[in-house]
Amino acid sequence: MKRILTFSIVSVLAVVVLASCSKRDHWRDDDRLQNETAITVYVSEVGSPYSVVRMDYDGSYGIVYSQEKDKYYWPEINDVIYGDFSVGSGRTLYNKTAGFNIRLEVDEFFDYKNDAINAVIRREDQEGYAKAFNNSKISLQRRNGTPIPSVK
Repeated sequence: MKRILTFSIVSVLAVVVLASCSKRDHWRDDDRLQNETAITVYVSEVGSPYSVVRMDYDGSYGIVYSQEKDKYYWPEINDVIYGDFSVGSGRTLYNKTAGFNIRLEVDEFFDYKNDAINAVIRREDQEGYAKAFNNSKISLQRRNGTPIPSVK
């Protein structure tokens, strides 16, 4: 009887200890401070450093401001960007499509693409990008520096 009681107590204790050992999820999908992936869906039409990205996680749209002085490092349409998309000061994110790190500031999130694009256009108007664009010559080129042939 003593053996059965000892064996059952050890068994119950082993079950309790092993049941408490569970795999913890270290990747919190609901936390904006974690790294996420986004795809660039809109770039400024007047040459400003503003772009709109679509978040893969929840489908929301974010306004990002490129802090790079060289336009070569600004996001282009369909660029996949990976990193911390929390709103606030600038941070380094990775442009998977181009293969280099970029400095971006995430300004705001919207549920709809048109709302985000309209917010970008308003900011460009307020900050004078549209007026400066009217006085500049347009030169289209690819990221590798080759000009885009004109369509007739």
